[in-house]
Amino acid sequence: MRVLIGALGLAMLAGCTTSPVSSGKAKAAPSDRVIYQPPAHAGSSITVTRDKGWIAGGGCYVGVLIDGKLAARLATGETVTFRVSEGRHILGMSGDPMGNGLCGLEIGQSIKESSADLKEGESQRFRISGDTNSGLD
Repeated sequence: MRVLIGALGLAMLAGCTTSPVSSGKAKAAPSDRVIYQPPAHAGSSITVTRDKGWIAGGGCYVGVLIDGKLAARLATGETVTFRVSEGRHILGMSGDPMGNGLCGLEIGQSIKESSADLKEGESQRFRISGDTNSGLD
């Protein structure tokens, strides 16, 4: 009986994390949820992929920000590529700023940010993942 309870507990914990999905296998975010407008000279790129899973608001979109402005809203298992100019950019994520009900909340966290310093023609990839302890990262 203890083994059965332990196995059930492990199975429940396994369902509480996201599963990585490569940007090549993820679905492209629909154009109606991509707000970002690339600058005239955009020779570099940033790709953001959100893992699959229902942890930390998996039923809600996550807002992806570039330099403090909403760039896209991603569902689980989706990816988006932004054409950007060379130089330093601040990439952030937050709860869905356009969501209703519980999806309008910050998904239990404030905006998380990271910087990307790109050279002309360079591409960088970022992943949104999560678990029950840290939420989305």
